[in-house]
Amino acid sequence: MTGNPLRPGLALLILVAGHLFATIFMRNLGAGIDDIADPSAARLARGFYSVFQFIMLHITPFLVAFLLFIIYRVWRGKDAQWGIDILGGVLTLRCFIIFILLNLLLLSQLRAGGLLLMQLILFLPVVTLNFGWLYWRLDTGARIKGERHVRFAEDDDSPSPFDYFHIATRTLLQFEPSGASAVSKTMKTLFVIHGIMMLDLVALTLSRAISLASGG
Repeated sequence: MTGNPLRPGLALLILVAGHLFATIFMRNLGAGIDDIADPSAARLARGFYSVFQFIMLHITPFLVAFLLFIIYRVWRGKDAQWGIDILGGVLTLRCFIIFILLNLLLLSQLRAGGLLLMQLILFLPVVTLNFGWLYWRLDTGARIKGERHVRFAEDDDSPSPFDYFHIATRTLLQFEPSGASAVSKTMKTLFVIHGIMMLDLVALTLSRAISLASGG
């Protein structure tokens, strides 16, 4: 491989986009908490949102400074992979928190359907960008060392970032990554987790639709 196959500038852009969608998800949740009829679910959602507000109010300046520092290092061609990995790890954590909140909304009685629809729409880019980055980061890092985590159906020595995000995008429709197979236990586990998350959302969304159609 020539150059840096991890492409820090592109990785940074993708992760920032994922964090942006995750932030919009939480802001939309805060605006719609009153639409959650179940008191316990509303209390839990309000707790998560309070933590989000605290972070936005007190920690955001430090996060912005950290992001600018990473951007500066990428722009100057210096090693910034450790910082990008931190951003990726935080996005993964936010993705799973959002997944829990979305399950909470799907299982709760809502006074209006607009909140649930918007949260579902916002979750899709978060989960796709997050898992696409995870596949790309782990497999490309392994290939640099002469190993691999993923074997593509039409494999070559230098898969592009698009190939990894294509895997993550197809999982939205097929509930498991297709067009590639996992080689390592780590990647097999990620494939299973990703597929379970998507299947869970589809099943709960379908059950909610059936409930509404039957007047429940």
